[in-house]
Amino acid sequence: MKSIMDTLRRNAPSEIGGMKVLAVADFLKSETLDTESGKVTPIDLPKSNVLSYVLPSSNGVIVRPSGTEPKIKVYLTACAKTKEEAEKTAGTLGNDMEKYLK
Repeated sequence: MKSIMDTLRRNAPSEIGGMKVLAVADFLKSETLDTESGKVTPIDLPKSNVLSYVLPSSNGVIVRPSGTEPKIKVYLTACAKTKEEAEKTAGTLGNDMEKYLK
């Protein structure tokens, strides 16, 4: 788990599910990187081993190790006009994230 999180931290994806990553929030470093401008802004929350990827249209992916089990958890936010479109987007995001978790 540690090596996966370290790899994601060092080599953040530039695209997930065909969507450009607009920002990466690293709660362990307490900073958010705007991938377009390169601007770094502080996160004023307790440090935690969590990475959040901001995608267009309010879509996003959050990755963190489980606190009780030896696994990594991925949380998806998929926004669309219909439930079916949102489910399709979530499936695309989830499938694409699998390649980063090996």
